[in-house]
Amino acid sequence: MIDTRSFVTVDALIWGTNVADAPLESSAAAVSGARPSPVQRMRALATTHPAPVWIMALCNLIMWTGRGMVIPFTVIYFSQIVGLSASVVGTGIAISGLGGIAFVMAVAGQIDRRGGHPVLLACVGVIALATFAYPLATSVLPFLLVTLVLNFASQLYWPSSDATIASLSDANRVPEAMSILRVANAVGIGLGGLIGGVMVSGGGMDEYRLMFMVSALMVSCAALLVWRVIPSVILRSTSDDGEHGAWRDVLPDRTFMYSLAVLFVLVFGFTQMTMSVPAFLRREAGISEGTIGMLFTMNMLIVVMTQIPITARVNRGNLGRLLSIGALLWMVAFVCMLGTMEFGRLAAAAAFLSFTAGELIFMPSTAIIPIRLAPVHLRGRYFAALSIIWGGSFAIASFIAGIALDMPDSSVLWPVMAALMAIGAVGAYRLQRSPRLDAAAAVAKS
Repeated sequence: MIDTRSFVTVDALIWGTNVADAPLESSAAAVSGARPSPVQRMRALATTHPAPVWIMALCNLIMWTGRGMVIPFTVIYFSQIVGLSASVVGTGIAISGLGGIAFVMAVAGQIDRRGGHPVLLACVGVIALATFAYPLATSVLPFLLVTLVLNFASQLYWPSSDATIASLSDANRVPEAMSILRVANAVGIGLGGLIGGVMVSGGGMDEYRLMFMVSALMVSCAALLVWRVIPSVILRSTSDDGEHGAWRDVLPDRTFMYSLAVLFVLVFGFTQMTMSVPAFLRREAGISEGTIGMLFTMNMLIVVMTQIPITARVNRGNLGRLLSIGALLWMVAFVCMLGTMEFGRLAAAAAFLSFTAGELIFMPSTAIIPIRLAPVHLRGRYFAALSIIWGGSFAIASFIAGIALDMPDSSVLWPVMAALMAIGAVGAYRLQRSPRLDAAAAVAKS
């Protein structure tokens, strides 16, 4: 049920909170029509969510700064520094991603039973250990083994993180709390990409290995915070009749299943921008790692400045229509990628700007869909199903990207991706018919 007070004023949309629940000064500003100052906005935002939400955001910031250092340069390291073929790298990521689907399905029930916190702690700890080992995996078999462990933990990280933040925040503000984590993730990835780019720009094996070591240390610090500071809260884990949920309770939800199919297509676009684009820009467009890091930093700054208010608007909109717009923006980004070999950094910047605009819509939508559709006792499995879609799409997209990057003309990847995003836009647009994903329809029904 959506609180109809969320629609009272324009300022309520800007705040991402209900006027009646906002601090007194912000409520007065909303009622009077006065635009609140930045200081008032920050104060209201700080008091809207409990302290554990902000601690969780700090953990995400630290972790994703570490992860952001290596994510844009992983394919570059193994294919262009170590010397493994891009096809092998893409295949390794694909195998681990597909294997992670069975892993997540097997253990997702533990999130509903035990809560997200213990599962999250295990995931972050394993990611830290795998990151320590990654730069030493310079032959095919060790690379495949470490990639398998890393991607298994990474896939399970998302549903456990989502379940943890859902248990820490007010039930009516879970999407906004998730947007705070999204901002922390974006800041971390942006800073990490910038730091990683500076560390390895013009360097070789030693510089890349140092980058991986620093990344692993930062992820370890995040694991320590999760262990010692984040409280463990278990959401109600049984249905009204006292029974624990199962996967058979998720599969009949046709709206959710269709939305997962749409998201599977769109995650292809996200994967190519974060994994394939850096390697393509370095080799084909002659753009340095430092500049690539700056592009990710630009992405981060835009997300930080706009993600929270945009999430509030997305949470009050028709998700099908909004996802369709995001997909079209990604289609434009891939069209811009075709011009990077001729126009270089200008075309790359245009691609990143269009991608970022679509990302600002796409990321909160992926969190809001399971929140709107899932019964509380099944949230762990709904979040896990979303993670499975991410992992499966990421795996297949990585495999295709590895093959494309080994082709004489790897730019053929971009028109294919643009066409795929157009298909995703059409599929997403059909979701607008579902009243369960339309905030206005839900309010009218209530």
